[in-house]
Amino acid sequence: MFKRIILMAIVTMATISVNAQEIQFGVKGGLNLSTESKYKNINGYNAESPGFRTGLHIGGVVNWAINERFELETDLLYSMQGFKDRVEVEAEQRLHDKNYSVTSHYLTLPIAAKVNLVKGVYVECGPQFGYLLSKKDKLEDHEIDDSFDSDNTKKFDFSIFGGLGYRFENGAFVDARYIHGLTGTSKVFDGGKNRNIQISLGYLF
Repeated sequence: MFKRIILMAIVTMATISVNAQEIQFGVKGGLNLSTESKYKNINGYNAESPGFRTGLHIGGVVNWAINERFELETDLLYSMQGFKDRVEVEAEQRLHDKNYSVTSHYLTLPIAAKVNLVKGVYVECGPQFGYLLSKKDKLEDHEIDDSFDSDNTKKFDFSIFGGLGYRFENGAFVDARYIHGLTGTSKVFDGGKNRNIQISLGYLF
């Protein structure tokens, strides 16, 4: 399914390229502040209010200028996401609060429709397709057998996003996006949808 979507995206981008006034390539990278919606995970810990964890993203950009007001941008990014939480663990007949964290590594393909509001300032929105490369968890002072595998973890992630940015005359730009996952990350329980705030610096050549 993911391969079909990628193929459709490539065909769409090729069609747009024919009609674009200008095509620019670039790079971008920056900070992720990510979490997941609440769920009971496969190791038995209740993630009732997962907190944000910091990660990073980096990759390439292709920007099509349709006209002076409208543009289309697609990125191919490595994105490190996940969440942090505090969980209760029973040891020696007592409950102890421990730090628990999950780290997810994604390859993402966001496609942004962009509207230039005033000189340099733009808003953007669109879909994002993600493919999970790996996912691991860690519990403070405990060894955990990694249980995030293809049998219980969804590889494909679909999200929508919106954002705001500013592009300088020299080609540099800064933008911020909120990315809202619509598909759960697990095959065996409900919930656990990705949430990500992405702050980027980039440059169009």
